[in-house]
Amino acid sequence: MLIGFAMTIVAVFLCCALLFRFSIYALPLFVAFIAASAAYRSGSGIIAAFAAAAVAAIILLAVAQLALAFAKSDLTRAAIGVAFAAPAAVAGYHAVRGIAAATMPPSAWQLVVSMIGAAVIAAASWTQWSRARP
Repeated sequence: MLIGFAMTIVAVFLCCALLFRFSIYALPLFVAFIAASAAYRSGSGIIAAFAAAAVAAIILLAVAQLALAFAKSDLTRAAIGVAFAAPAAVAGYHAVRGIAAATMPPSAWQLVVSMIGAAVIAAASWTQWSRARP
C-alpha cells in the first residue's frame, strides 16, 4: 500500500514535469493535428497526413522564430508569447483537472485547482518561449 502510494506520487510528479517541459509545444501540436486531420479527411492517406502534420509544425515554429528575430516591439513579442501560452493553458487545465478528479472528491476545489494549474502552465510556457532567443 505504501509503495503504491509513493509510486503514484512519483508518477504524478513526472507527468507534471513533462507537462511543464513540453507546454511550449502545445500550439505546434494543435496546428499539426489540424493539418493532419484536414489531409486525412481529404483522402490523402495516413502517410500524407503525417507529412502534413510535420510540415505544418515545422513551418509554425520557423515563422515564430523569424517573427521573434525581427520583432522590434515588446508588444509583438508579447503577442507571440500569448499565442503559445493560450493552448498551453488549455492543455494545463485539462491535465490538472484529470489529476484533481482522480485525487480529490468532486467539489468546487477541483475547478479552483485546475484554474491555478492552467495559469501556472501558461506562465511556464510564456517563460520558456520568452527565454528562447532566435
